[in-house]
Amino acid sequence: MWSLSVAEGDGPDLARGKAATASGSENDTNGPGNAVDGDPTTRWASKYEDDQYIQVDLGAAVDFDRVTIVWEQAYALDYRVQVSTDGESFTDVKSVSNETPLGSRATQVETFPEQTARHLRIQAGTRATSWGVSMWTLSVQRQAEPDVDLALHASVQASSADSDSTGPEQAVDGNPRTRWASKAEDGQWIQVDFAQPATFDQVAIVWEQAYARDFVIQVSDDGQRWTDVKSVSNKITELKINVNGVPVFARGGNWGWDELLRRVLPDRLADTVEMHRDMNFTMIRNWLGSSNREELYQACDEQGILVWNDFWQAGQFLPNPPGYVDIAADTIRRYRHHPSIVVWCGANEGDPPPIVDAGLKQAVATEHPEILYIPNSASGIVSGRGPYHWVDPATYVDNKIYEADSFGFHTEIGMPVVSVVESMRNLVGDEPEWPPSVVWNHHDWSTVGNQRVDTYQEAIDARLGESGSLDEFATRAQFVNYESHRAMFEAWNANLWQDATGLLLWMSHPAWHSTVWQTYDYDLDVNGAYFGTRKGCEPLHVQADPGTWRVRAVNHTTTALTGATVTARRYDLRGRSLGTPQSQRVDVAASATSAAFTVPAPDGAGLHLVLLELRDSRGRLLSENTYWRYGAAEEMRALNDLGRTRLSTETGGVRTSGGRATVTTTVRNEGDTVAALVRLSVRDSRGDRVLPARYDENYFWLLPGESRLVEIAWPARLDVRGRVQVSARAYNSAG
Repeated sequence: MWSLSVAEGDGPDLARGKAATASGSENDTNGPGNAVDGDPTTRWASKYEDDQYIQVDLGAAVDFDRVTIVWEQAYALDYRVQVSTDGESFTDVKSVSNETPLGSRATQVETFPEQTARHLRIQAGTRATSWGVSMWTLSVQRQAEPDVDLALHASVQASSADSDSTGPEQAVDGNPRTRWASKAEDGQWIQVDFAQPATFDQVAIVWEQAYARDFVIQVSDDGQRWTDVKSVSNKITELKINVNGVPVFARGGNWGWDELLRRVLPDRLADTVEMHRDMNFTMIRNWLGSSNREELYQACDEQGILVWNDFWQAGQFLPNPPGYVDIAADTIRRYRHHPSIVVWCGANEGDPPPIVDAGLKQAVATEHPEILYIPNSASGIVSGRGPYHWVDPATYVDNKIYEADSFGFHTEIGMPVVSVVESMRNLVGDEPEWPPSVVWNHHDWSTVGNQRVDTYQEAIDARLGESGSLDEFATRAQFVNYESHRAMFEAWNANLWQDATGLLLWMSHPAWHSTVWQTYDYDLDVNGAYFGTRKGCEPLHVQADPGTWRVRAVNHTTTALTGATVTARRYDLRGRSLGTPQSQRVDVAASATSAAFTVPAPDGAGLHLVLLELRDSRGRLLSENTYWRYGAAEEMRALNDLGRTRLSTETGGVRTSGGRATVTTTVRNEGDTVAALVRLSVRDSRGDRVLPARYDENYFWLLPGESRLVEIAWPARLDVRGRVQVSARAYNSAG
């Protein structure tokens, strides 16, 4: 046991620091004094025998009416509390049974119209965890006779068992410490044969942690033909955030360290939080409480970005670190004046130890009572755990790729992100830049970690061929970066409020030069991931669902959109129209979506463009979205054979107001083919990039003869020399 406390009511611990003796200890380190020393990290452990005891000399006769024991995993199945006036003759005060396991368990009772049958089956559907389904006890009863368990010691069989020690008979043996556990597959079942027809109207299941997300109670007279009696759903209601009564779809990213060396240049935090706002994010998760910078919270307050704040536990937990909860309470008091904070989370991808969890819950309830506390960042009313590597972007809309088999409030999803060539050259420094080498490995390029960069590189190569230089690879990577990040958020958009309530990238902010899990890079330059994310997170948005190509309008605002129009046009790579444009009027309620038509693929078109527009009732453009649609990945290689095109830019003078410098440029495609994924970059007279810069559009496509007006802004404090220049480069730019 970790601790033994004796008290009267809510009074002090009378056993603290007193003399303790025991029947024995497993070693000199784990003696009985550890249970009363006030240190939650020390414990008494007996010899490996039954009938062990620990006793405390309280120093004098005192009044008490309670004993509190914090058990380690090796707890007593039963014990007696005894008292004595002389330490020799003891009187029993209370007998305690721990026959019921102290671990994870939950009892579920389901009633239904009275049935008379010989056989009963629990037919599970999907699993709630990555394990199979597991139950400590299955009881079948008639409510009029609640003490009679018809399933007790009955004949039982199941679809499977994960071991010889967890067979189905363990669920009906009357021992609450044994359990049936199936193989790690959906669709498992357990059935009971009562030997003769029996009448019942209630089933009670004591689930282990691996419970069934849904199941059907069935009955049969012959054990062959089954009749459904009741369908049961154990689906959890996902976290849904409302601010002032308005539902907020949480879209954002995980924020780790502000900076690798823990020092942040002036204004950098404000700049990077503003970049999150520019991506249309509504939330930042302060992962593991990694940042304690007041400037981060202040910037989130100013930018209207909600903060999910973790405490600091992850991995292996100490049962009750001294002072931990007190420090957590101090932290809550320090930051609670920030209106941006909406969640306090106990631990990353795990549950805090019970004492810590209870302490954190109470600390939040006391110090920040209007704010939600949840114990686990990836379980319960939220989910997580990736994927963290590249997957086919068309699969993000399939909830089966997620551990929880649902969209929900998903706290971590991401993939490798190779940024623009200039930033990558800063990453490699004086080392050879191509092919990827050890210096890349030093910056997270790993085939054995969760990022699995080999699948990312294979996806780029499959689409556009193997690259012969860093410049070529970084340019090609932006197609995959953009397409994949847009697809993540569009998958959640498509299921908005059905079971999709939030999505947070792993990660959004880099603390150092990296090749993975970022939207902008350490230089604060933007790339395809940034603008794919920004597109998928638009407050008013038009998108097409992969696979079906059903177009839908998305409204993340608080105002209904009425009389809007959705239009789809298809073009080949020379900018020629493929078929007749499609158009439909749509009304979209506030914080909702509205489906429109499907966009069929032209016969034999190969790689082509699908251009979507959403306009309001006055014809004003609200959203546009360009898809490069292909079947097999190699169809994208048509871009390698596409004729070269020339882009012209016409840039006005710099305007300065309110601490920001702004310039407007017009980009025009002067060629006779499409300009693929045009990247804009603002530079000063020396050719240096102006960073950070905010573009109201970037990484876009232009048809032949089409032009785009783009506004670019940056902090006026930057040292920008001479006249700024805006460069425009398409994948198929000439020269």
